[in-house]
Amino acid sequence: MAMNHQAFVFDHNAFIKELSNILEKALRTNESHELIDFIDKNILSLKDPIEGEALDFDWRKIIHTADISQYGDLALTKYYDPKRNIGVGYDWMLLSDFILEKFTIDDSLLLGMPFGLSENHFNPGLMGSYFQSPEQVQWNAEIIKTLSKEQLELLPQIVLLKRMFLKALALKKGLYITF
Repeated sequence: MAMNHQAFVFDHNAFIKELSNILEKALRTNESHELIDFIDKNILSLKDPIEGEALDFDWRKIIHTADISQYGDLALTKYYDPKRNIGVGYDWMLLSDFILEKFTIDDSLLLGMPFGLSENHFNPGLMGSYFQSPEQVQWNAEIIKTLSKEQLELLPQIVLLKRMFLKALALKKGLYITF
């Protein structure tokens, strides 16, 4: 099954300030009440993570599996717009191989860092979820800038990656990456 690399400009700093402790605690304890309270209190700022439509007070009907990652998936939409995917799409593995060859670094350039405990990461789609802070975005943008024009022409998808970083940089935001 091909995996679609989706990336969203993400208000990482607000996430850290408002939700990260609640989500981390929920992942650690498997208790969802604080996360559900967060959703209820912020309902007017949340969206369906798949369709991107505003949530209403009947939001529980769209939860297929009542688990922490599903609740977190809804809560996270306060910090990004699910309708504005700027990821590199299905060719991400080709791009990953290219980056590994050129820079001998891992997938953190394309992905970021998982959130949560090593034994229980936030992973609503069960295919991976990653975060990049504004500082990581800036660092990664600098790495991409080191590619020469000739190297950029070797792989057109690198332009998508560069554009992804530049959009987040222009807004001084991070990235949320998921599949």
